[in-house]
Amino acid sequence: MDAKELFREGQGFFVEGKYGESIESFSKAIEAGEKTEMAFLSRGVAYFRIEQFGKAVQDFSIVIDINSGNYRAHFYRGISYMAEKQYEKAIKDFDNTIKIKSDYGAAFFARGTAYAQIGNEYEAQRSIQTAVSCSEASMQWVADHYGMFRTQFDQAMALMPGENDFSEDRNERINHLKEFFEDEK
Repeated sequence: MDAKELFREGQGFFVEGKYGESIESFSKAIEAGEKTEMAFLSRGVAYFRIEQFGKAVQDFSIVIDINSGNYRAHFYRGISYMAEKQYEKAIKDFDNTIKIKSDYGAAFFARGTAYAQIGNEYEAQRSIQTAVSCSEASMQWVADHYGMFRTQFDQAMALMPGENDFSEDRNERINHLKEFFEDEK
């Protein structure tokens, strides 16, 4: 198989949830010459999914070296740092994500969650308020898809005035918005 075929094979494994196999195929593709942003980004996300956060950070860093304007690489690296409890590094990556894509609500929410973890309630609240203005669904989407622990989510949300209401109506609105945004992808 050539590099592109190996890359496509890796994508197929990834979609099937076979992250170890996808990493193997992405690695072979990279070794065979597919040294692209997408190859490293894809392998990084696969490493993240199997909780090999250090390797994920390495791949996201390579993507950033190739193209510093890749907001996804900054965002995913920030999420990986969050998983390793390296909140200051995560905040820097979320800041870079926001500089590149200023309407990316998920980055504002993730940054707010990181600020909450280091005890900076003022910045946590500011970031979360901005995330809310981008989309309520972004917050839940980050929590659902990037492994933020429910306690971290609840701690961040508790900083918001009037946001302690996790009523059925509010949860329904979040789920409806989340479905809408997933359909848009």
